[in-house]
Amino acid sequence: MFRSNNVVARIFQRQICTPAPGTSVHCARRFYENLVPSCTIYDVECPDHSFRKFTDDGQYLISFSRNNQDLIVYRPTWLSFSCKEEDCDSYDLPLKAKRFESFFTQLYCVSLASSNEFICKDFFLYMESNQFGLFATSTAQIHDAPATGGAVQGIPSIEKITFHLLRLEDGFRLDERVFHNDFVNLTHSMGVFLYDDLLAIVSLRYQTIHILQIRDSGNLVDVRAIGTFCREDDELFLNSNAQRVAGPHQLPRNHVENGLDHNQINMNNSFLSGIKQRLLSFIFRSISNEETDKTLRMQCLKKKFYFRFQDYVDLIVWKAQFLDRHHLLIKFGSVDGGVSRNADQYPAFFAVYNMETTEIISFYQNSADELYLLFEHFCDHFHATSRNPLSMSFISSHSNNIHALEQLRSIKNKSSSFSQFVKKMMASLPFSCQSQSPSPYFDQSLFRFDEKV
Repeated sequence: MFRSNNVVARIFQRQICTPAPGTSVHCARRFYENLVPSCTIYDVECPDHSFRKFTDDGQYLISFSRNNQDLIVYRPTWLSFSCKEEDCDSYDLPLKAKRFESFFTQLYCVSLASSNEFICKDFFLYMESNQFGLFATSTAQIHDAPATGGAVQGIPSIEKITFHLLRLEDGFRLDERVFHNDFVNLTHSMGVFLYDDLLAIVSLRYQTIHILQIRDSGNLVDVRAIGTFCREDDELFLNSNAQRVAGPHQLPRNHVENGLDHNQINMNNSFLSGIKQRLLSFIFRSISNEETDKTLRMQCLKKKFYFRFQDYVDLIVWKAQFLDRHHLLIKFGSVDGGVSRNADQYPAFFAVYNMETTEIISFYQNSADELYLLFEHFCDHFHATSRNPLSMSFISSHSNNIHALEQLRSIKNKSSSFSQFVKKMMASLPFSCQSQSPSPYFDQSLFRFDEKV
C-alpha cells in the first residue's frame, strides 16, 4: 500500500483510519520514515567526557570523566530548532546549535571509583522498569597472579571489582557488590547478563556463575552460585560426609572469599566442580544412548568420551546468558580462549543448563549443524527480553525479518566452508546483554543501512 512521505498527510490518515488489530505499534514506528536524520553538525563544543551510550528508552545519556572516576548523566532536551521555510537546507542553524548544552542538560555528576579504581567504560546495563543503572569499577589486572584457593591457572586476577547499582533519576547509590582477587570480563558487558530482575555474573577465575536478584527496593540479593556446587545444600552434604570420614580428626578451617567456601575438598582438588560433573554425565549418557548394542556402545564411548575425557575436563566457562528465568546458555572452551581478545580460533561448546533441576539438557560443539539451524530459525530466543518494553520485540533478526535473512543467506552462499561459516556465526553466542538497539532506525523493515559503517 502506498504511504505518503508527508508527515502531515500521515497524521491526517492516522485520524481517519483505524489500524488492524495488533498493528498499532507498527503504524507508530512507520512515522520515523518521515523523521530521519538529515543534517550533521560538526565542530560541536562538547564537554571533555567519554560518552558511553543512550539508554534504550532515550531518557538518559551516560558518560564518564576522562580520568575514569566520575559518572556524568545527561538528559536530552530533544527538538531544539526548527525551520518554517520550504527549503530548509539552504538556511544555516544558529550558533547555539553548535553547543552541546543546547541539546543536553546535565542531571548530576557522581564519583564512583576510589583513588586506585577506575570505571569500566565498556560496561553499563540499564533496568528500564525501575530506571536503575548498573556500573562497574575495578583495579588494574594482574596477569601472572598465582592460582590459589581454587582459582584457574592462567586467568588474570583483579584485586577488586565493584558493581554499583544507581537510581538514574538522581544518581543515588542503591547497593553494590564487591569481588576480591577475581576476574570478570567486563568488556562490552560480556561477563554479565541482565534478564528481568535477575543478574548473572560469570567469575572466570573461580568458574562460578553468580545469580543475583535486583529487588524493586534497589537491593542486590544472592539467589544461587553455579560452579563448585549446583544446589544450595551440596556443600552441606559434602562437608557432612567429609566429617564422617575424618572421624574425630578436625578439618582445617574454611576460607571464604567471593561467596566460595574453599575447604579441604576444594583445595586438594579431590572433586570436579558440580557444573563439570553435570556436563560430563550428560556427555556420557548422550554417547551411550547412540548405540543399543553393548559392544558397539563401549567402542563408541572409548572413541568419543574416554579418549577425549581430559579435553572435556579442561573446559572452562567462558560466558553465560539467560534464555529464560530457569535456563542458561553456557559457553565452554579452553583457558587460552577465555582470556583471548579473539576467541574465534579456539574450539568452543555450548550447553543449556536448567538452574532449577541442575541438569544439562543439551550440548553442542560450535560447528554443529543442529545448533546453527536453531540459531537461524529461532534467533530471537537467544535475545532474552522478557520484561523489556514492547519496542524490544522489533529488533530485526534473520528469524523475524526477510531482509536480514537474505543477508545471512548471501553471506552463507559466499562462504567457502560451511563449517567455518557456522563457527563464525556461533562466535557471537551467547549474545552480550543489551548489545542491540530497539531504535526504529535499525528496523530493517523500515530502513536499509550498512552495518559496517
